[in-house]
Amino acid sequence: MHLVLSGEGASDVGNDRDNIGPITKLVDRSIERRLGYSLVEYQALTLFSKAALVDRAKQMKARSRKGKKQPSETRYFYNNARALALLAGELETEDLVVVLFRDGDGTVTSTRQEWLQKLQSMLDGFAVEGLTTGVPILPKPKSEAWWLCSLRNDYQNCQQLEDESGNDASPNSLKSQIEAFLGEPATRLLLNDKIDSGEIDIDRIDMDSLNKFKKRLNEVLDLLGCARSKL
Repeated sequence: MHLVLSGEGASDVGNDRDNIGPITKLVDRSIERRLGYSLVEYQALTLFSKAALVDRAKQMKARSRKGKKQPSETRYFYNNARALALLAGELETEDLVVVLFRDGDGTVTSTRQEWLQKLQSMLDGFAVEGLTTGVPILPKPKSEAWWLCSLRNDYQNCQQLEDESGNDASPNSLKSQIEAFLGEPATRLLLNDKIDSGEIDIDRIDMDSLNKFKKRLNEVLDLLGCARSKL
């Protein structure tokens, strides 16, 4: 099995196999519970940058699902999923788990329906390129909500964090909230350490956006024949 992952940047998925980020750690740990070993430790990991997906998207011919054009609000997520599916398909390996991480970045007025449409567009982008093992990760509004749930909220009353603004420039943004709690920026290395120490435990976070990822990942691992008994 081989993990293919693309994110927003170094702070979430990391730069390469030797410098992974907290999102990659969470994905790898979720898979490890099924496999019994870490794909990262076995070097069974390929990271594609956001820029690589942009470049591939420029080369893609316009395609739509069932003859319908993608709305402008979801086209970005759809095209990113298509691009990642095409890049993953060029790898000379089988049993791929292909994960696309993007922040939802909604405002306080963004609706859950808008977020669901973005999530579905990622699944549609994978599907239109024939990829059956694509997994979207779309925090609502962004991954800082998950870190706050673990570190500040002690896994309690976390769902309300998904209704806050994803705009870093907004008053009391999620980014400023976590930095205020930690007393320092929530860097890649700091978050990695807190995952390693168990302070951030993906199994204890009960939030809709993360649960959607967990459910889809389990569906893909089932498809690849990974026994649930190893959870």
